[in-house]
Amino acid sequence: MYSTVLNKPRTSGRFANLMDLYEQNYLLMRLLAPELRAMDGGDFVSHAPGAMPLELREVNHSRYTTSFKLTYRFSDSSRHRKTLEPDLDIRLYHDARVCEVMSGLLSEGRLEIRRTRDLEEGRRLNRFLNKWLSYCLRQGHGFSLDQSEQQIPRLETYCVQC
Repeated sequence: MYSTVLNKPRTSGRFANLMDLYEQNYLLMRLLAPELRAMDGGDFVSHAPGAMPLELREVNHSRYTTSFKLTYRFSDSSRHRKTLEPDLDIRLYHDARVCEVMSGLLSEGRLEIRRTRDLEEGRRLNRFLNKWLSYCLRQGHGFSLDQSEQQIPRLETYCVQC
């Protein structure tokens, strides 16, 4: 559908907003895991006082991207939840400096696989990631290669919508 005033597709503003969200997610993810490019293969766990452990799993690198899963791990007895939630598949594009959710298991218990051309789905999943990354940083979470020293930048230095 086209706007009658400017003859532009009506999705152009939504697409620009989605790209802004991808850029914000990239910045937040780099604050959470500054050494992400050096992390390889294994699973990494972040512990913050008074918060649930946050897991960064299945880290895979290619020339321009890094793909990984980000999740909390619940015990089997915690309110009959799935053990991994929200279990997001995330791809970070180093050259474009953007980060997007590819799929994820959200709290409703169903797997959300993004259709590549659905902007609203992309916005919803990536908005969730944006809020969750901000929350994790406020709690003090962070990943480093040396798990004993977690001197992670505080969110106060960069805050999207605190």
